[in-house]
Amino acid sequence: MKLLLAVTIIACASATQWVPIATPSDGFAMGPVTTNYTLEVFYDHLCSDSAAAWPGLFQYWQQNKDWLQLVIHIHPLPYHYYAFIVGVAGRFIQLNYPQNFTDFVTWMFVHQDKYLDTALYWNLATIKSNLATDTQTATGAPFGQVSNALNNNAYYYDLGVSTTYAFTRGITGTPQYLINGIWSPDATNCETPSDWVTLFQAIKS
Repeated sequence: MKLLLAVTIIACASATQWVPIATPSDGFAMGPVTTNYTLEVFYDHLCSDSAAAWPGLFQYWQQNKDWLQLVIHIHPLPYHYYAFIVGVAGRFIQLNYPQNFTDFVTWMFVHQDKYLDTALYWNLATIKSNLATDTQTATGAPFGQVSNALNNNAYYYDLGVSTTYAFTRGITGTPQYLINGIWSPDATNCETPSDWVTLFQAIKS
């Protein structure tokens, strides 16, 4: 969920030059490897605010992917009971079927109520089975491979490393954003492509 903070935003002077930065050490990167503009987003697959923000951001990035690097971080929040195991499925797709990761993100955001409400009545074995089935539906990844990943501690550890990375970057909720490695509270209010146009016009001006 969005963390509402009273902050003072320090605007960059118009003469400030953005220095190209390399791809961050964590996350799923799309777009140019080295660019003047890298946008990192931290999402919880079961966060309604993340779900609302995703379509507009993805559309904006598709229209500007020649110059904008987008890095998606999976950041499961502790108060969404099954967010971590859903994140493990996402991490499996990131690593093994990267061409289908955005399909997984979109599918899970559309169907997240299933894992927020209905899943509360399932046991862990049912959760894993249904999640493997849904991941296959969303991405085409074989059920057996997803099921094995959901029982593989290495994926849980790997996602835990990502959670630690988010904390080291000062991330406290979702969706939250870094632009060229700097936390951007203004970006939290962006939901439509036009919102992102306005934000980056201000950054570039």
